[in-house]
Amino acid sequence: MASTRSAPARPAAKRPTRQAGGPRTRRYAVVHDIDGPRVRLGVLWFVVALGALVAGPLATALLYATTAAIAAAQTARTWGRRGHRPNELIAAAMAGATGLGACLGAGGAGLGILAGVALALVGAMGERRSNQTRIADAGWTIQCALIPGLAAASMVLLARLDQGSAIALLLLVSAFDTGDFLIGSGSRNRFEGPLAGFAAILVVTFIVSTLPISALDFDQAWLFGGLVAVLAPAGQLLASVLLPDATAPASALRRLDSMLLAAPIWCWGVGLVI
Repeated sequence: MASTRSAPARPAAKRPTRQAGGPRTRRYAVVHDIDGPRVRLGVLWFVVALGALVAGPLATALLYATTAAIAAAQTARTWGRRGHRPNELIAAAMAGATGLGACLGAGGAGLGILAGVALALVGAMGERRSNQTRIADAGWTIQCALIPGLAAASMVLLARLDQGSAIALLLLVSAFDTGDFLIGSGSRNRFEGPLAGFAAILVVTFIVSTLPISALDFDQAWLFGGLVAVLAPAGQLLASVLLPDATAPASALRRLDSMLLAAPIWCWGVGLVI
């Protein structure tokens, strides 16, 4: 007699947040992590970052340098699991020193980078477990630290240059991230999230251009808002390039990813126009 016991139910497959694609698409496409209180954490980050910018360059440096240091260490750890030998502590120190050094100006940030490069070389010389050259090991450490450190330094320099412009950039990037996450995390089409982010940027750019938030005039505000619309998603792709794959666990780097390109170019551009 055939058994009447029903087969055990299979667990439901986790719904993907992006449309499936080829290997190259999966390598660089941003995959939203929807586990946990992501929206509340995002709101908390925005409130803390806004408070730091209002408080001044030192508070901005403490927040963004710490975040960049954690991002560099997490990135180094992901590559370490793939057989490379970046030094997590030195990567964190280099990114943090670059951000903190910006309190003294661009020269201070440069000194932080130079000190980090020197530490990376010294650390590589003492690495005995690596099968790669010492220069290669130092290069992995620098790669993990340089981009997050520059983003942190750029926010500090922008806060020194024009506090209102730094706040405007935070508003624009946060608007993009909000639209991208809320729509993109529930979509199988990988373009819907960035398009929602673009729409959010349009709204915030209108606000920035009409209210005396920054030293940018109407035309400049729209120009810089357009830059964020291009640079924010490009920064997300750059973060994927810095990682072994797009799903590698590096939450601090993902917190900064939309600013990786936008912050340095905004800082440079604002310095030209004001």
